[in-house]
Amino acid sequence: MSIFKKLGWYFRAEWRTYLFGLLGLLLTALFAIIPPRVIGVVVDLIHDQRLTRQSLIWNLGLLLIAGFGQYGSRYMWRTAIWGAAAKLEQTLRQRLFGHYMQLDQSFYQRYRTGDLMARATNDLQAIQRVAGGGILQFADSIITGGTTLIAMMTLINWRLTLIAVLPFPLLAVMAFYLGQKINVAFRDSQAAFSRLNNKAQESISGVKVIKSLGQEQEDIDDFEAQVDETINVNRRVNRLDALFDPITTLIIALAYMATIVLGGSLVMQHVITIGNLVSFTTYLA
Repeated sequence: MSIFKKLGWYFRAEWRTYLFGLLGLLLTALFAIIPPRVIGVVVDLIHDQRLTRQSLIWNLGLLLIAGFGQYGSRYMWRTAIWGAAAKLEQTLRQRLFGHYMQLDQSFYQRYRTGDLMARATNDLQAIQRVAGGGILQFADSIITGGTTLIAMMTLINWRLTLIAVLPFPLLAVMAFYLGQKINVAFRDSQAAFSRLNNKAQESISGVKVIKSLGQEQEDIDDFEAQVDETINVNRRVNRLDALFDPITTLIIALAYMATIVLGGSLVMQHVITIGNLVSFTTYLA
């Protein structure tokens, strides 16, 4: 959360844009509630042999309205949130370059050019992802998760909802544990990228000296070693990041198991219909 606090000045300045984007996310979540419910209703109509042409057309119309609604609301949040993130990157690039121009020569003697280039490229792109994808995931998890849970509890069955979401706290534990490790690994990745940038800058700027001394192969070997180090560091980031989806899938599978066992029992007891169970599993997804 510290990075969001550091970017608070920008969020306050662009609060209208982000509010428009959050409204788009909310509308997207509300429109997303419609299709699972409609599918469940149609399943019940088929099961009870009460499906007519008029009811089918009506439900298909609802699906069409929900589809167009999601299209428009998705356009809202994508243009707002991604547009604001791109504007932040532009602002930071301009400020950073202006700041570089105001610094004295002693600053450039203390810091390597490769490090400064990494700040102006890789690091700014990471901040842009926070202001775009970071805000999106943070807000969408609350908005979509909240609206879907409310729909599951009110439209289907609150007891089934409570049982199905029992495994979900494991997601938070997993995200916290892996998130800390990924944070450390990503910092190492940034440092490795900075060293690689600096090596490339030094080799290019000193190429005449390298050639005059016949040190081409030694410099190539040194550069390849830097590349290998950077790749190995990034592989660790990717390995940790790759653990998210399998663990998430396992936890979701536990929720599906609970849904099938309890939901099937409730269907047999005529507490909910088979269409309700179909809608519920779609909401769970």
